[in-house]
Amino acid sequence: MTDQLYVEFITKDNCPLCESGAETLRRAASKFDIEVHEVDIFDDDDIYDAYSTRVPVVLAPNGSVIDEGKISQAKLTPALLRLKVSS
Repeated sequence: MTDQLYVEFITKDNCPLCESGAETLRRAASKFDIEVHEVDIFDDDDIYDAYSTRVPVVLAPNGSVIDEGKISQAKLTPALLRLKVSS
């Protein structure tokens, strides 16, 4: 098990909003040395049930939603900073 700080990025194929959100998230996460674990909604029934109409979604390690839909630097940066500081 790794001690590396991470966030989960709930996504799906053929989703332009997911593609732009992934790029925004990768840029923000790299500033704080936070890994991004991509999770496809079709890989898990529970994830699909919870997020199928909300993708993309960024989740903190505790499962709380950091951002969803149109992923923005304005929401990500303070949230990722809080994660980094509290780790």
